[in-house]
This record gives sequence, C-alpha cells and structure tokens, in this order.
Amino acid sequence: MEMYEKDGITLKQALSEELEIKTDGNSEEISNILKYDYYRVIAAKVALNPLNAPNQIFTSIAILFLPIIFGIYSCHVAFFDFKHKTIKNQLLLKGYKNLFFSKFFSIIIMAIGVVLVTTLLSIVIQYLFNLFVGVQANTSVNYLKEVPLQFLYQSVVLILFGVFFFLLTTAVRSTLVSIIALFLYMLLVPNLGGFDLKNLMLLTVSKIYNTSAATMDVVAGEDTNLILGYVATIGVWILLIVLVYKIDKKRSCPRL
Repeated sequence: MEMYEKDGITLKQALSEELEIKTDGNSEEISNILKYDYYRVIAAKVALNPLNAPNQIFTSIAILFLPIIFGIYSCHVAFFDFKHKTIKNQLLLKGYKNLFFSKFFSIIIMAIGVVLVTTLLSIVIQYLFNLFVGVQANTSVNYLKEVPLQFLYQSVVLILFGVFFFLLTTAVRSTLVSIIALFLYMLLVPNLGGFDLKNLMLLTVSKIYNTSAATMDVVAGEDTNLILGYVATIGVWILLIVLVYKIDKKRSCPRL
C-alpha cells in the first residue's frame, strides 16, 4: 500500500486497475499486487464459510484420496466371497447374475452415499472449527447453484473408479494386484492427457468448482473435449462390464 501511496494512488484507484498474472514455470508476475492481495483476502474469507467446505474438500485431498479409498473398498467388495470362501454358497443361493449385479449396484449406491456424507460432514466440521476458534465467516458463497452438478460429478467419478477396480479384482481375483494398480495409477503414473480419467477430473474441477476459494492450488489438466472424453470413458466401462461379466460367469459357472 505504501508503494501506491507514494505514487499518489488511492486504494479505490488501485482496485479499479486491471490485474494481470503471467505464469512462467513456478513463478508468477503480478501487475497489481494490491488488487491481487485483496482478492486473496476475499477468497480466504469465503473459504472459511461452512457452505464452502464441500468446495474445499473436493478441490483438495478428495481429488486424490477419495478415489483411492473407494477403489480399495470396491476391490474388497469384489473379493469378499473368495476371501471368506463363501463364493460357492452364494452362487447356489443367488446365481451368478444376481451375485454380480448386487455387488455392482451396491458400489454405485455406496459411491453416492460417500459423496453425500463427505459433503455434509465437511460442512459440520468447518462450522465446528469456526465455532472453536471464534471465526465469523460473514462472506457469502454465491456459487451454491453449482452444488447439484458438483454432487453429480463427484458421484460419477467415484462410481467410475469403484466399478473399474471391482471389475479388475473380479477378473484377476486378487485384491493385491488391484490395489497396487490403483496406487500406481493415482500416485506414480503422470497425467496422460487426452481422455485419461485423471486429466478429465482436473479439467472438470476447474470448471465446476470455485478454485479461487480453495486452500490448495489445483493442477491444470491438458485441454481436451470433456463431453467426448466422458462419453468415451463410460463407453469403455460398459464394454468392460460386459466382458468381465461374461468371462467370469463362464469361469465361475462353466455348466451354465
């Protein structure tokens, strides 16, 4: 502010000037420091609003850890009857079709439930945190209309991860192989760009969430056609469902 005062520029004038941010690698060139800091303060206040908590969680740790946790859960769902040696009894009681799709739809229902619980829990935790430290988050959140789309997106992402690793575990009949593949993909394999699911996720997050009100910077994805990307991904998933179902049914019930 002192720099602006020396030049005879008031706060109002500084905020009315344009703000340009040029990024070069890990460095940023900011044309209007005061306006930049002002927006950062506003964003920080918005970030403390309990209604912004879902935006916070789904643009930070949830991007990485929710798919991993849910992928592990789906692996165990697929392998449960093999682990406890109840697969033959389940096949006799339910038949392969009912057994396969009961697990399949339980993953879908659980994915939606996890997103709902995470959303509500994040709001409650932020509210209790503000209450405990005496923070009054009086800044309004003006992007709540995006919540239904955000909820749908998060549910679809978890369903895609859950279904894929359910199918992989069903195919290889090993949670170890599936979980190793999950960790390799999420933690070691770089963003492959194009229709890579991680790339689609990164591109979508920046479009439907307010990343300026997030506490963590979201890595930018490589530009691609999002609609075509998701259609292609869902198409591949449907093909995998049909293939794994037929192959595993023939393996589990060779006489049918």
